[in-house]
Amino acid sequence: MLKKVKRLLYLFHRWLGVALCVWFALLFASGIIMMYVEYPELTEDERLWQMDELNATAVHLAVSDAARIASATEFSSIKLVNIVGRPAYQLTDPNGNLHTVFADDGSVFEGLQPDSALRAARYSGFADPDSTPRYDALIDIDQWTVSSVLDASRPLHRVALDDDAGTVLYISDTNGLIVRDSNRVERFWNWLGSTIHWIYPWQFRQHVSLWTDVLTYLSLAGVFSVVSGAVVGWWRLRLKKRYSSGSFTPYIGWQKWHHVMGLGCLLFISTWIFSGLMSMFPWGVFDNATSVDDQLARYYGGPLDQLDSFPALNSALLQSGDEVKEVEWRRIGDVRYLVLSRSSTDKRVVMPNGNGDALHALIIHAISALQPQARIQQQRGITQYDSWYYSHHNRYRPLPALEVRFDDTEQSWYHIDLTTGVVVQRLTRIDRWARWLYNGLHSFDFAPLFQLRPLWDATLILLLLCGFVFSISAVVIGWRRVRA
Repeated sequence: MLKKVKRLLYLFHRWLGVALCVWFALLFASGIIMMYVEYPELTEDERLWQMDELNATAVHLAVSDAARIASATEFSSIKLVNIVGRPAYQLTDPNGNLHTVFADDGSVFEGLQPDSALRAARYSGFADPDSTPRYDALIDIDQWTVSSVLDASRPLHRVALDDDAGTVLYISDTNGLIVRDSNRVERFWNWLGSTIHWIYPWQFRQHVSLWTDVLTYLSLAGVFSVVSGAVVGWWRLRLKKRYSSGSFTPYIGWQKWHHVMGLGCLLFISTWIFSGLMSMFPWGVFDNATSVDDQLARYYGGPLDQLDSFPALNSALLQSGDEVKEVEWRRIGDVRYLVLSRSSTDKRVVMPNGNGDALHALIIHAISALQPQARIQQQRGITQYDSWYYSHHNRYRPLPALEVRFDDTEQSWYHIDLTTGVVVQRLTRIDRWARWLYNGLHSFDFAPLFQLRPLWDATLILLLLCGFVFSISAVVIGWRRVRA
């Protein structure tokens, strides 16, 4: 019976390996590329950097008047930005509907035409004197805009700058803003990196449920392949009573390399493939018991209303001087204030009483509303990144921040931006497990390691190269088996 089980396991591992070996090799090779070339994305730094500066003298409409034009009294979000060189209020009602009203004359934004999309590109910081923007097409989706993050911004105007970098901008027809950028280098390496690694051709990726299922069960098959290989490898290993050849393995050539490297790299390969499965958040294993939305609503105090109670916009802009790119209306409890942004690291709060330092006390007073039935176990200020709150792989995390830990049933931790009062993230016990089982094991996002670059680079590249060579040995063995 044992011999039959062993034989079946040998056959299972052999033919599953034949089916997956090329995919394994591509995963390890593309992983190295993804360490240095991210999927095209408009980062928070880029988003604010490329925006045109707001002109206080061009704002003739109060935010309350813009709300009347939008026919609403409550909003989940209000911002003032430049659209095609004109200041405009962007008001999102509680139903998620976006209303854009120009602040210079009160007209309503109704989308972009090709010529206005070209003007938006010229007004952006991406355009330089040597670039000549060229309108390409109005699209719903392409290879670099497949992410669901952009769903609310579709359709998109695609504009090529025809500059030395080969920059292409995607401008939302819904809000008039640049929502994504890519350049020639990013696009080339992403064909070899993320597109292979995530199986990301847009024609396939746009079918979200199908794509998710395929990646989940393909990753699960990879886990089975590694586990069965580990069992077979240990069965075939003889460290004491060696084979007649004197070797600890019965194999020669490529099969010997596959056996030795498989056991030598077993810990890394098994955890890396497993963490790849965890990246799909399969079968709801990382779902939280409660939604963060209700908690945030209590902390913020409700929707944005009583717009006349906010600090005066024009005086705030004039006092702040030049280079303000975006103004955001926010509230915590009953206190309403403005956030003026020059860049991702240069933001200023304007409070109703003119005292910007009052925000910190307001945050401390409001945090208990996040979990009114629980006690605060710990709170601490964060001035540098750690393993739980960090900026890596284009992950935007502002500093300084406040970490607050509660003793609720989910053991929730919250990180709050002390500059703006915004809750950046919640981490429950399940979220923290997901952080280690995915980011930790897959990207080696351990604070002591990624803060000591190039140690992080050298460690991950060495391990990925070992995985790649191991996979190539499987490709050679598989090819010979199929030919035979």
